[in-house]
Amino acid sequence: GNLPGGLERAAGVLNGVFFSPRLMASRLNLLNPVYYAKLDPIARKYALQSAGSFASLAGTVLGLATLAGAQVETDARSSDFLKIKVGDTRYDILGGFQQNLVLLHRELTGEKKSSTSGRVQKLGEGFGASDRLSILGDFVQNKENPIFATASRLLKGKDRGGEPVNPVTEVASLAVPISAKDTVN
Repeated sequence: GNLPGGLERAAGVLNGVFFSPRLMASRLNLLNPVYYAKLDPIARKYALQSAGSFASLAGTVLGLATLAGAQVETDARSSDFLKIKVGDTRYDILGGFQQNLVLLHRELTGEKKSSTSGRVQKLGEGFGASDRLSILGDFVQNKENPIFATASRLLKGKDRGGEPVNPVTEVASLAVPISAKDTVN
């Protein structure tokens, strides 16, 4: 996808900070009704057919997974929304689309749901509670490119789960391809 407005000129810088900003832009476009409205009518027809096919296939897979005994979260306040859960393993068949839906839903409703306890929390209520800005910040942080994300963890001294990081292990992990990390995890 193309980056909107003047961001295309800053693509090099954005690539240095984020993991594939053009992919993020394309995901947002496909979820944006205005994107379809601006397309040539013939292109719109095919784009909507493609989006409908994707949604139908995803719905079928999620439905079959549920019938097979897996859990599928249907609450958009949860980070597990539309993920297939088998035991402690989660499968995201939507290729990153659902993250944008969860962010939007949390920002609009002012609530988030814990994917572990199921507890619903009002944003900004209680000591140390997440608010709309921290939810947005977490989303952006999850989109950092690997080098920037490693630098962030090293500066904080802990990972996203709050566990201390080992600087040697963190830097060494940059040499391992993402596909190999996913296979091991």
